[in-house]
Amino acid sequence: MAWALFLLAMLLGLTAVSRADSLLGATGYKMAGDATRMRIVMSFDREPDIKWFLLRSPNRLVVDLPRTRFAISAKDVKPRGLVQAVRYGDQGDGSRLILTGKGPFAIDKLDVLKNDDGSGYRIAIDMSAASEREFDQALANQALTTGSTVSTDKGGRVGTGPISNPGHRFTVVIDPGHGGVDGGAESAAGTVEKNVTLAFAAELRDRLAAVGKYDVFMTRDSDEYLRLDDRVRIARQHEADLLISIHADTINVRGLRGATVYTLSDKASDPEAQALADRENLSDQFAGMVIKDDNKEVTDILIDLIRRETHSFSMSFAHTLVGQLSTSVGLINNPQRSAGFKVLKAPDVPSVLVELGYLSNAKDEAQLLNADWRGKAAQSITNAVALFATAKTAARAGG
Repeated sequence: MAWALFLLAMLLGLTAVSRADSLLGATGYKMAGDATRMRIVMSFDREPDIKWFLLRSPNRLVVDLPRTRFAISAKDVKPRGLVQAVRYGDQGDGSRLILTGKGPFAIDKLDVLKNDDGSGYRIAIDMSAASEREFDQALANQALTTGSTVSTDKGGRVGTGPISNPGHRFTVVIDPGHGGVDGGAESAAGTVEKNVTLAFAAELRDRLAAVGKYDVFMTRDSDEYLRLDDRVRIARQHEADLLISIHADTINVRGLRGATVYTLSDKASDPEAQALADRENLSDQFAGMVIKDDNKEVTDILIDLIRRETHSFSMSFAHTLVGQLSTSVGLINNPQRSAGFKVLKAPDVPSVLVELGYLSNAKDEAQLLNADWRGKAAQSITNAVALFATAKTAARAGG
C-alpha cells in the first residue's frame, strides 16, 4: 500500500513537471514612451500563439496567450505614460495580458517577432492616444473581423478632421500653463502664473463657446498638476483642431514686456525663446518626475507628412494671432517666435504657446490682473480662431 502511494505521488509529480515544462515562459516585460505614445514589449522563451482585442469602459487591450508562466518584475509593469494599469495571469485554459489605457487609444502595430539573437520571441505593441470616435471605429472594425493579430492600417486613423469625420465641429483645446505643485513664475508682488493662466483660459473658453461654432475644452479647469505629455494627450483624444497653451512668465531682461506667440521648432528663433522653452520643459520635474526626452528619428513617412502639415497650420495661426493681438494688446519686438516646447509636440494638432506678458514687469502684471484687458486679449484670440477655422476648413475641403 505504501509503495502504491509512493508510485502515485511520483506519477503526479512527473505529470506536474511535464505540465510546467509545457507552459510558455514570459521572461521579461518593458514599457517606454509617454502619455501620447507607448511601446510595450513582452519577451517569451518560444513563439506565442496570440489573439488580441479591444474592450471599453475602461479602454483596454486584451492579449490572449497559451498557458504561460510569468517571470516578470513588478517594477517593470508599474503603470506609466499612456498605460494606466497592467494585469496578467492564468485564465484556466490559457493566460491573458490586459493593458488599460489612460483614456482611448489606437493600436498602431502589434507584432510577434523573433529575437535577433535567436534566444526567443517577443510581442511588440505600439499604441498612441486617440479619440473616443477612433476607439469606437476600431471596436466596430473588430466586430466585423472578429479580431486579428494584424494591426489596423494607420492611414484610416491619423490626420483626422472634417474630411474623415463629417460630424466633427472645429475643436479648440485651451491649456492653462502649470498648476498644482508647479506654480510657474511668480511676480515680486506674489502673483502666481498658474492662477493667471487659469483665469485667462476660462475667459477665453467662455468667449469661444459663446460663438456657438466650436467645441471647446480645457486641459485643466482647477489647480491641478498635469505632465506636459498629458496635456498633449488630452488634445489628441479630443481630436483638437487647435491647441492654445497659455503662459505668463518672468524674464531677466530689463524693460521687456508684451505678448508673444510661439510655435514649435527644433532650433529656437532666439536665445530668449530657447531659455523660455527650457524653463517650461522643466515642468515635468515637479512632483518628483524626471522625463526623458525621446528624440528618435521619425521613420514613418505618413507621420512625417502630417507633422509638416501640422507645422504649416501652426505657423498660419500664429501669424493670424499676432495680427489680431497687435490691434488690442501690446506685443514685444518680433512677437512670432519658436522653440522646442514639449507641450506643442502633438504631430497632428496645430499648436501655439501664447505668452500673455511678463510677471517680471509691473505694467504687464497689472494688465494680466485687469478684467478689461483680459477681455480684449481673449476677444482677439477668439477673432483669430474664427479666421483660422474658416481657412483650415477650406484647406481641408480643397485638399
